[in-house]
Amino acid sequence: MSTTALSTVDISLRLDCDFLECSDFGLPLLEQLGGGRYDECSVLELEGELDDWAAAHRTARKRAARAERLGFEFARIKRRTDYAEDVYAINTSLERRQGRPMTSSYRERPRFRLDEYWPCKRHRIAPYGVLAGASLVAYAWIYRAGELALVSSILGHGDFLEAGVMYLLLRGVVEAELEHGGYLVYNRHDSGTPGLRFYKERAGFEPREVTWLP
Repeated sequence: MSTTALSTVDISLRLDCDFLECSDFGLPLLEQLGGGRYDECSVLELEGELDDWAAAHRTARKRAARAERLGFEFARIKRRTDYAEDVYAINTSLERRQGRPMTSSYRERPRFRLDEYWPCKRHRIAPYGVLAGASLVAYAWIYRAGELALVSSILGHGDFLEAGVMYLLLRGVVEAELEHGGYLVYNRHDSGTPGLRFYKERAGFEPREVTWLP
């Protein structure tokens, strides 16, 4: 854990929403995040316009643009079930990531609910991806709860990582979640390899001390 004093931020999951589904979705997140393990996280404040983000993060901007030139396309996914086989192909495209073998859950075919319905745009699972033609080659599941936009799962196919698909993916996620404001949170800042921290920092994530609020 870093000994340098970090800037602090309060992030509310807005559990006082009108819909019962919102508190049912957000409360387990609050209990998990507020347990002490996630008091220091990688945080990107969602403010301003996408052009502001692009101007401030040259490496991410250039690599995302390169992926577009190569024919890849960011997409807001309506139903994760439509891409279950592509998600499985992504998950099994590399045997090791972050210096560790992929866990058994990634080696099983994913199962998604057919009836994923969210009455509130501020409390929901927001799925995003990068397409090569009709095929999904990278995905991100963002758990939106009030001011929180949590990077729950994010992965790219091993064959396309060098093309910059993960930067195109994150640029699209930032643009989509800017509509709702708040904070994009990507695990602890000290988690993963130096390569992952490079990726997060080039995209604008900073280590912040977080107080989680209902």
